[in-house]
Amino acid sequence: MNNRDKTFLQKLKDNAFYLSLGIGLFAVLAVVGVYTAQQNDLKIAENEMDIQTASDYADLEVVEETNGEVAKLEITEEEMTEETYTTEEMTELAKSKDIAQETETMTETATTTEETGEVPVNADTGRLDFNSEKTITWPINGEVILPYSMETTVFFKTLDQYKCNPGMLIQAGVGDSVKNAYLGQVTSVTSDDTYGNMVTLYIGNEYSIVYGQLDAVYVKEGDFVKAGEMIGTIGNPTDSFVEEGSHLFFQMKTGEEAIDPMLFIE
Repeated sequence: MNNRDKTFLQKLKDNAFYLSLGIGLFAVLAVVGVYTAQQNDLKIAENEMDIQTASDYADLEVVEETNGEVAKLEITEEEMTEETYTTEEMTELAKSKDIAQETETMTETATTTEETGEVPVNADTGRLDFNSEKTITWPINGEVILPYSMETTVFFKTLDQYKCNPGMLIQAGVGDSVKNAYLGQVTSVTSDDTYGNMVTLYIGNEYSIVYGQLDAVYVKEGDFVKAGEMIGTIGNPTDSFVEEGSHLFFQMKTGEEAIDPMLFIE
């Protein structure tokens, strides 16, 4: 071994402590670096899992079985928080959403009906849906004094002349009750010299019913009146019908055109 090699080995021996210390510090730094990197990777993975969990909750469908029926209730991402929801809590949340949506839909439907000009109908009375296939009931018991006649003339005793009759005259006593013949809404309550106190009801699809020669009137404009409910009572006949005696003037119309009520009375 030459002098150079001996000198190098001597130096290594003299500095062995410092070399060991350096190697130890390097090892410690390496371990700390690896640990830190692992912790960062773990946090990133946890964040990604949280994001995925929130996304999964956004499309969550809670299935509830009630009386044999299965209902799917949706929960949106905005309604989920960092708190943990139980199945029962998520079900209740979804139910509240459904109720709110149903209320909104009902409000929109009512608004649309108002805007389109259709006659509104409440739940107690149903819909105004009369058509040519439907039938009406007799508004009062009595014989027909004068029939509807717009194609030929009939004789009016009091007027002592033949003329067309846009409605039918049904014999009745003063004070007798008049019943509504079909579900409708009162569109007018009027009075004139020919037919006395009159009530007009819209019953759907351009059809209307008119009651005349009334005394007391039990309804007002805007009222919904079911079939069989009281419209009013029979009054004394007007001067145009004295000879015919007390009666109910009963008329049906489609639009402004009078039609024969007997085509619909059951």
